[in-house]
Amino acid sequence: MPISKLCRWFDVPRRTLYYRPQKAAPKLQPQLVEPIKEMIEENPSFGYRTVAGLLGMNKNTVQRIFQLKGWQVKKRPVGFRPRVQALPSVAAEPNQR
Repeated sequence: MPISKLCRWFDVPRRTLYYRPQKAAPKLQPQLVEPIKEMIEENPSFGYRTVAGLLGMNKNTVQRIFQLKGWQVKKRPVGFRPRVQALPSVAAEPNQR
């Protein structure tokens, strides 16, 4: 069945059938970006949660700005990390301090 005939039957323009909405590029507000940029220049190890907490902003907004600007802090590698070596106990018996 041709699409043109189906569109005539259902009284829908054919152009509507082929329409694909265009997603607009995200717009960043400079009043939100500037304080974040200043803070991460002073403290490059801060992540989006720390920045959001210190600035009193929504963490989702801060995270989106981090992602769009490419400012994400590198994640720590998962796996073995050296730990502090524990000292042996000096107690002679259990329950002794």
